[in-house]
Parts: sequence; structure tokens; C-alpha cells
Amino acid sequence: MELNYKKIAEDILSKVGKDNIESLSFCATRLRFIVKNREQIKDAEVEKIEGVTGVFYNSGQYQVVLGKNVKDVYDEIAKLGVTTL
Repeated sequence: MELNYKKIAEDILSKVGKDNIESLSFCATRLRFIVKNREQIKDAEVEKIEGVTGVFYNSGQYQVVLGKNVKDVYDEIAKLGVTTL
């Protein structure tokens, strides 16, 4: 079954908080958010989103693990107006 990248992007933004995001980048498998308020993020809900295999907070970054689909989700988040690096 093919993943709906736009829905995944919208779901992630609703749990992280679009207004809570300073910037966004990505690596081979993870979205890497710089956020204003770490406590605002709903980790357990982010982990339940289809396609998400884990979440971490490390070195000032909130990281959402998506595997090989990360670029597709990143592109959809960028279309929704989030500042990307």
C-alpha cells in the first residue's frame, strides 16, 4: 500500500505544532525540526502516525524517523509553508 505523504505531513505538523517550528531539515531517514517549545510536542501521537518508526530529541533537534520516505514527507511539509533549510 502506498503512503499518503501529504496526510503524513499534515499529521506530523498537527502533533508538533506548525507555529512551534523554527526550521526543518532532513537526513537520509529523519526529519530534523528545530522547535520553539519541546514540551508542546505530542511524542506518543507522532509515533502513531502511519510511516513514522520513531521519534527522538537529540542535540536540540526533534527528529522524526521515516526511513526512505523522508524526502517525500519533507517536500509535503515545505508545501504547507514550514521554513526549511
